[in-house]
Amino acid sequence: MVKARMTTADVAAEVKCLRRLIGMRLSNVYDITPKTYLFKLMNSSGITESGESEKVLLLMESGVRLHTTQYVRDKSTTPSGFTLKLRKHVRGKRLEDVRMLGYDRMILFQFGLGSNAHFIILELYAQGNIILTDSEYTVMTLLRSHRDDNKGLAIMSRHRYPVEACRTFERTDFTKLKDTLKLSNTVDGKESSQVTPSSADAQQPSECANDGVPATDKLEEPANRTGKKSAAKFKQSGSDAKASNCTQSNKATLKTLLGEALPYGPALAEHIILDAGLLPSTKVGKDPESSLDDHTIQSLVESVARFEDWLVDIISGQRIPEGYILMQNKMTAKKNVTPSEGSSTNQKVYDEYCPILLTQCNSREYDKFETFDDALDEFYSKIESQRVNQQHKAKEDSAVHRLNKIKLDQENRVHTLRKEADHCITMAELIEYNLENVDAAIKAVRVSLANGMSWEALARMIKDEKKAGNPVAGLIDKLSFEKNCITLLLSNNLDDMDEEEKTAPVEKVEVDLSLSAHANARRWYEMKKKQETKQEKTITAHEKAFKAAEKKTRLQLAQVFFLVE
Repeated sequence: MVKARMTTADVAAEVKCLRRLIGMRLSNVYDITPKTYLFKLMNSSGITESGESEKVLLLMESGVRLHTTQYVRDKSTTPSGFTLKLRKHVRGKRLEDVRMLGYDRMILFQFGLGSNAHFIILELYAQGNIILTDSEYTVMTLLRSHRDDNKGLAIMSRHRYPVEACRTFERTDFTKLKDTLKLSNTVDGKESSQVTPSSADAQQPSECANDGVPATDKLEEPANRTGKKSAAKFKQSGSDAKASNCTQSNKATLKTLLGEALPYGPALAEHIILDAGLLPSTKVGKDPESSLDDHTIQSLVESVARFEDWLVDIISGQRIPEGYILMQNKMTAKKNVTPSEGSSTNQKVYDEYCPILLTQCNSREYDKFETFDDALDEFYSKIESQRVNQQHKAKEDSAVHRLNKIKLDQENRVHTLRKEADHCITMAELIEYNLENVDAAIKAVRVSLANGMSWEALARMIKDEKKAGNPVAGLIDKLSFEKNCITLLLSNNLDDMDEEEKTAPVEKVEVDLSLSAHANARRWYEMKKKQETKQEKTITAHEKAFKAAEKKTRLQLAQVFFLVE
């Protein structure tokens, strides 16, 4: 699955890249979607090759991402109320600082100094948020209001934003880490997971790196994946809970254990384990065979130290992090490539990004970028492009389907009219071939009605005559007194038929009693001409409608294609 959230390491690396924007002024703010905003920053020193002011577009998507972009995106024609509020208070001010709030996935942008300062805070965890505050951190406007009375948190307008609740970064206490790894099977799960000096404070509005769940929610979860199953037993008996914890620990892997002990998430935990030369799937238990020896623990401690050295260098050093984009494997990529993209045999499908090449990804294909910010821009822009292409393909398929439906409807209507015209010809030809019999049947019915016989009595008489073998009565199938018509059973080419073929079903032909056989045949030919005229008009009208629909569809597809380009 394509990576959709930034981890803590990602945020730290991106903030380091964005600090180059300090000193630029905010020229304008645009909203792309209700959760995505574009900040236009300008530098009046004129350092570009053309001598114009340097311009940088900073893109923020609540809960998802943050990076500068070189790609043009469609902006909303009418700015939202949130955008207007940002423009009112921040536009024209200089960017004075960009930093993470403590160690959480929250980025603070300071515009202006002193009492005139305003802060824009971007939250990249849970549902995300973008918040505008004054110099005292009082919230002036925000995308999403929420509160937690149990924890005393209220992220709402005219409330102070709790910046002091953010956890601060401190290196791992290796003594506690060693104790946790050694005693993970004999101590309580909560005690074994607290290896950083500020671990109690770490459960603030942040979370482990990859899962996108706030740590405030994780605090209420069991320390391991099977903890939910033993929650009821824990309430019933402390001894039962300890026994359950021991059973769960016997099933835990080294990756799970280290992921719970460190606040970096499962991906970085796996990287640390592999960097130490160990297997993440190693089972850890209290028996001697599956317990961790001192050499293994020391290797893990040294690997953690190497990663934290890199992280400290990113947060407070001078290092500008590089960027990596990892590709999907070929089998997965084939499933995700659209048909239009599948024509390229060397098509690359992006899977995830990272500021440090994780050990478990060494064997995968990747692209390297000079900065992590460049990698983010390329990754998300490519994903957006693929999404737009898919939407364009869906619209194109829908338009073609509509055209095909119109064309099919036209063909069905014409076919129906042509079939009716052919039916009229067949009826007329049957009457012409059976002129004498048709005139005889019409005359017999006329005489009976002229003698005062009712239609009901006439129907009974015809039935009796059929039984008696009267050939004229045998031609009559039905009487329609309301239309002054009768339906005859007629067949054609009887002279050319064999005896067996003469038993085949005959055609039912309706004739008007007020007309002769010749006149009835002529009436059917006139009906045929009307059907042909109607058919021509239908074809002409449908051709015009089809051309208009085709022109409209081409215009719509051209507009979509222009937006994609």
